Amino acid sequence: MITVALSKGRLFDDFIKYLEEKNLDIYSGVLKEKSRTLYTTSGNVRFIFAKGPDVPVYVERGVADIGIVGSDILEEDSFSYLNVSELSFGQCHFALAGPPNIERFVTIASKYINIARKFFNDEQQAISLIHLNGSVELAPILGLADGIVDIVQTGSTLRDNGLIEYQKILDVQARLIANKQTFYTKEDDIYEFLSEIGVIE
Repeated sequence: MITVALSKGRLFDDFIKYLEEKNLDIYSGVLKEKSRTLYTTSGNVRFIFAKGPDVPVYVERGVADIGIVGSDILEEDSFSYLNVSELSFGQCHFALAGPPNIERFVTIASKYINIARKFFNDEQQAISLIHLNGSVELAPILGLADGIVDIVQTGSTLRDNGLIEYQKILDVQARLIANKQTFYTKEDDIYEFLSEIGVIE
């Protein structure tokens, strides 16, 4: 049996749609069951449900053999894993955003401090960073920061809060990662699953 760690939330919903498009009801069916708790099993595959930042931890530690996670998580923190494949869903991007008519950003709020720091270092611009865990759009509205670095999908949240996108920073999409040891010790089972879901031919 192999264990697959899945990110809860939007990426999880995108994965189910991906499975449905490929008519893989054997997996999408069990993942949509309302009775599922922290994990579920289909045939030789056990799916565990985790918060996005925890998925690479489970994979790195060998609790999960493979994981599906947003590249934002992998860019923000350092983990040890095999990068198996980019996936065709979960597309969005990081952006620098703020109220209209900002000429120069001095203070930036973000959940993704490392990505924000790298961006401004590359731009050779000195700024002050404030780490927030959610609703970063509030920061410029309340005067806590001039702008934000955050993930943008449709831009509707920015518009709803009177903010605009100043610069695209980095593309984000779903990635499939694997444990460095079990990817080889469970090679046959893992390759069978990856072939089933269309990651490899």
